[in-house]
Amino acid sequence: MYSAKIFLKDLTHVKQFAAMTAKYDKLKINLISDIYTIDAHSLIGIISLDITNPMTLEIPDVNPPEEFLEDIRPFLLNETNQPS
Repeated sequence: MYSAKIFLKDLTHVKQFAAMTAKYDKLKINLISDIYTIDAHSLIGIISLDITNPMTLEIPDVNPPEEFLEDIRPFLLNETNQPS
Protein backbone atom coordinates (compact mmCIF):
# COMPACT_ATOMS: atom_id res chain seq x y z
CA MET A 1 0.00 0.00 0.00
CA TYR A 2 1.12 3.56 -0.76
CA SER A 3 0.06 6.49 1.42
CA ALA A 4 1.03 10.17 1.30
CA LYS A 5 -0.22 13.50 2.64
CA ILE A 6 -1.29 15.96 -0.04
CA PHE A 7 -2.56 19.52 -0.01
CA LEU A 8 -4.69 21.05 -2.76
CA LYS A 9 -4.35 24.80 -2.25
CA ASP A 10 -7.15 26.04 -4.52
CA LEU A 11 -9.68 25.01 -7.16
CA THR A 12 -7.08 25.20 -9.93
CA HIS A 13 -4.88 22.79 -8.00
CA VAL A 14 -7.91 20.48 -7.53
CA LYS A 15 -8.53 20.47 -11.30
CA GLN A 16 -4.85 19.73 -12.00
CA PHE A 17 -4.91 16.90 -9.47
CA ALA A 18 -8.08 15.39 -10.98
CA ALA A 19 -6.58 15.60 -14.49
CA MET A 20 -3.42 13.88 -13.24
CA THR A 21 -5.34 11.02 -11.60
CA ALA A 22 -7.39 10.55 -14.78
CA LYS A 23 -4.21 9.29 -16.47
CA TYR A 24 -4.24 6.38 -14.02
CA ASP A 25 -7.81 5.15 -14.46
CA LYS A 26 -6.81 1.51 -13.80
CA LEU A 27 -5.19 2.44 -10.47
CA LYS A 28 -7.41 2.55 -7.37
CA ILE A 29 -6.65 5.91 -5.75
CA ASN A 30 -8.49 7.11 -2.64
CA LEU A 31 -8.50 10.49 -0.92
CA ILE A 32 -9.22 10.52 2.80
CA SER A 33 -10.32 13.69 4.59
CA ASP A 34 -11.59 13.42 8.16
CA ILE A 35 -14.14 10.60 8.05
CA TYR A 36 -14.69 10.69 4.28
CA THR A 37 -13.01 8.49 1.69
CA ILE A 38 -13.60 9.25 -1.98
CA ASP A 39 -12.34 8.04 -5.33
CA ALA A 40 -9.54 10.45 -6.26
CA HIS A 41 -10.52 10.20 -9.94
CA SER A 42 -13.74 12.11 -9.19
CA LEU A 43 -13.51 15.89 -9.55
CA ILE A 44 -16.91 16.32 -7.88
CA GLY A 45 -15.83 13.99 -5.06
CA ILE A 46 -12.68 16.02 -4.45
CA ILE A 47 -14.60 19.31 -4.51
CA SER A 48 -16.99 17.90 -1.89
CA LEU A 49 -14.09 17.51 0.58
CA ASP A 50 -12.69 20.20 2.85
CA ILE A 51 -9.66 21.25 0.81
CA THR A 52 -8.52 23.76 3.44
CA ASN A 53 -6.80 20.90 5.26
CA PRO A 54 -4.28 18.30 4.08
CA MET A 55 -5.68 14.96 2.92
CA THR A 56 -4.29 11.45 2.76
CA LEU A 57 -3.85 9.90 -0.65
CA GLU A 58 -3.96 6.13 -0.50
CA ILE A 59 -3.40 3.41 -3.07
CA PRO A 60 -4.52 0.27 -1.23
CA ASP A 61 -3.69 -2.57 -3.61
CA VAL A 62 -0.26 -2.04 -5.14
CA ASN A 63 2.80 0.15 -5.13
CA PRO A 64 2.26 2.94 -7.65
CA PRO A 65 4.27 3.18 -10.87
CA GLU A 66 7.28 5.51 -10.91
CA GLU A 67 5.50 7.83 -13.36
CA PHE A 68 2.68 8.31 -10.82
CA LEU A 69 5.19 9.13 -8.07
CA GLU A 70 6.64 11.85 -10.30
CA ASP A 71 3.19 13.21 -11.20
CA ILE A 72 2.05 13.36 -7.57
CA ARG A 73 5.09 15.36 -6.42
CA PRO A 74 3.55 18.89 -6.87
CA PHE A 75 0.65 17.90 -4.62
CA LEU A 76 2.63 16.36 -1.76
CA LEU A 77 2.50 18.18 1.54
CA ASN A 78 5.96 19.60 2.19
CA GLU A 79 7.73 22.82 3.02
CA THR A 80 6.78 24.44 -0.33
CA ASN A 81 3.16 23.25 -0.35
CA GLN A 82 1.74 24.14 3.07
CA PRO A 83 -1.75 25.18 4.10
CA SER A 84 -1.91 28.91 4.72
